[in-house]
Amino acid sequence: MKSILLFFVSLTLWLHAADYPKVISLDGVWSYHIQYQPYGQNYTYRFKGGEPQMALPANWYKAGINHAGVIWFERQFDSQSLPKGKHYFLTFKGVDYICDIWLNGEYIGSHKGYFQPFSFEITKFLKKGENHLTVRVNSPLENYPENYSLHKTLLRGIFSHHDTRPGGAWSPEGQDRNSGGIWNSVLIEAYDDLRFNQLKITPDVTSNMPAITVDFSLQQLEKPQSTSFSIFGEIPMGLSNSQSLICDIVPANFEGQSYHFERTIEGEGPHQLHFNLPDAQLWQTHDRGFPHLYTVRLTIGDTSIERRIGLRSITMDRNEIFLLNGQPLYLKGTNYISSQYMSEMDIEAFRHDLELMKAAHINTIRIHAHIEPERFYALCDEMGFLVWQDYNLQWGYIESPAFVKEAIKQAKDMVDFLYNHPSIFLWCMHNEPPWDSSWMKWKYPDYNPNQNRLLDDQLFNAVSRYDRYHLIKKVSSNLEHPWYGWYSGHYTDFAKPSKAPIITEFGAQALPDLSSLVRIVSADYLIPKSKKAKKVWSYHNFQFDWNEKNGIRFRKDIKTMIHDSQQYQARVIKFAAEMLRIQKYQGTTAIFQFFFNEGWPSMNWGIVDYWRHPKPGYFALQSAYAPIITVAKQVHNRIELYVVNDTTEPIKEAQLQVILSGSDRSPITKEFNVNVPADGVIKVATLPLKESAKVELKLQKETTLATNRYRFIVKKEAK
Repeated sequence: MKSILLFFVSLTLWLHAADYPKVISLDGVWSYHIQYQPYGQNYTYRFKGGEPQMALPANWYKAGINHAGVIWFERQFDSQSLPKGKHYFLTFKGVDYICDIWLNGEYIGSHKGYFQPFSFEITKFLKKGENHLTVRVNSPLENYPENYSLHKTLLRGIFSHHDTRPGGAWSPEGQDRNSGGIWNSVLIEAYDDLRFNQLKITPDVTSNMPAITVDFSLQQLEKPQSTSFSIFGEIPMGLSNSQSLICDIVPANFEGQSYHFERTIEGEGPHQLHFNLPDAQLWQTHDRGFPHLYTVRLTIGDTSIERRIGLRSITMDRNEIFLLNGQPLYLKGTNYISSQYMSEMDIEAFRHDLELMKAAHINTIRIHAHIEPERFYALCDEMGFLVWQDYNLQWGYIESPAFVKEAIKQAKDMVDFLYNHPSIFLWCMHNEPPWDSSWMKWKYPDYNPNQNRLLDDQLFNAVSRYDRYHLIKKVSSNLEHPWYGWYSGHYTDFAKPSKAPIITEFGAQALPDLSSLVRIVSADYLIPKSKKAKKVWSYHNFQFDWNEKNGIRFRKDIKTMIHDSQQYQARVIKFAAEMLRIQKYQGTTAIFQFFFNEGWPSMNWGIVDYWRHPKPGYFALQSAYAPIITVAKQVHNRIELYVVNDTTEPIKEAQLQVILSGSDRSPITKEFNVNVPADGVIKVATLPLKESAKVELKLQKETTLATNRYRFIVKKEAK
């Protein structure tokens, strides 16, 4: 009762403690102008009135504009509608890719990069009454064929080049349906005399006393020397040598103990404070406990800043086993691109995807070669998912000191942007770089086996020095992408010992259901037999060569092809996940299926289609990722039986029932006593397999814990 009372007292004081920043949104209807012709660097479009309008935020393709290059945007606002303050900042939460900003004809500044929030002080540019904000957004194409696709120049990851985007990875159309635009919110923030510029909170839960280290930067804002817009208070006298800072730490999603601290700080600039949090609750993944979250708020006078955090540690031992709060955790993951157009992913769309993942027993999400909106990571924090965060490097880029410099800058932006989210545990700097991708020699005549090696070394070293809290991985290697059953070999090759402990890609393509397929291609192209139909299907990512290699082709009718495609994907996913899981902690430590959903109306590797209709592959993954599974593995003419237990409780005195049904004899039933340690795997028994048979497994203890079934083929030796 005492802790609950303290919580409400702290919250009441908190709600009345600070007034700044005050925020007003500029989201809504903006005028726009498409620039079709190239102009000089000093060209500025002057809005005349009567231009078409667009509701922002939006990727402009989602507003019906398929354009690569420059679009100008403008909106008006009345300064009297702004919240009262002494200093005003214009903040963009996300613009893809390059933008320049003017206010009332005065140039404010520019920005490069699609994911980072950025701000400019606009106090001296404001005027009484109507103000005109103009934004030039440039979302260019890579030069084709000079730069696209092995020597790219833009840090846009999968948004400019990937085998799941419109046109695929290898055609001249691979940059179609551009993702440009003001895709996230635009705000004006009002401040008094102080502004917190940055806040990074680093938990420490490795000792008996949980603690946090708080790093922040404080800025004294100075009144402009002259302005035509005057609703200012007194001119600030400068930050005194000593300021009283209050730090409140309050449970955000549970009832528990709150913490209140007061400290004295000296002057502007960077500061670091340390706070012990006795009896604080730790953040856990949804399959290991509850994701306890705290809101940390710093206040000086009437100005504050806050972030939501979780107290947890993630380490990796010498066997590449991941430890969450000191305990091993097997990562059951998927690769994720929510959409090619992030403005369409609101909080409820993300929540729907995460609920589907949670129901499939996924505990870790690899954000594949791009960065999602901040609202996604906040939901992962809340719902207890770990996030493997790729950087924006996908395959090959130019060799240039200037590019390296820009890549390092934007990588640090990524760290700053996402640092406080407890879901984030690892940065991976490059997906399949050329120097690690010998397959590229078949795609590119000018392939250089050392390309981007220096880039990756410098990037990895720079980020390792900049962030000592998160795990950092240089590349997602081709060795970790065993595409058995698709690009190489047969899916039964997953029964062999894994070549790497961390497997970040495995899977197969599958068509969506017919109801979704007819929304992707017209009736004229529904049968993929003609040259035109095949071109349309290829544009939507269907890989005819690899599908046919694996037995997927049009035979009888489109429904049969859909069935064959979906069943093959489900078979590959189930077999791969089971074979990788029975190597838990002895051969594998993390596995990531490729891909969760289709990011646009397409037909590729998703187990959920663009409209979020699950395919059979989804249910196959759900079964193979269950907390307790039984597995039968055929090794020549015998069967190896396994039980995998991901729970934190041991399985004691359970019974595994095995039923073998042959074609010409009565079923044979065998039972085995089973004891499986917590978070463990055991090999139960080995049985002879003299002929082809159906095998049914059932693990029971009071209730049924797991079931599985197989059909094994025994080939007769030639006489």
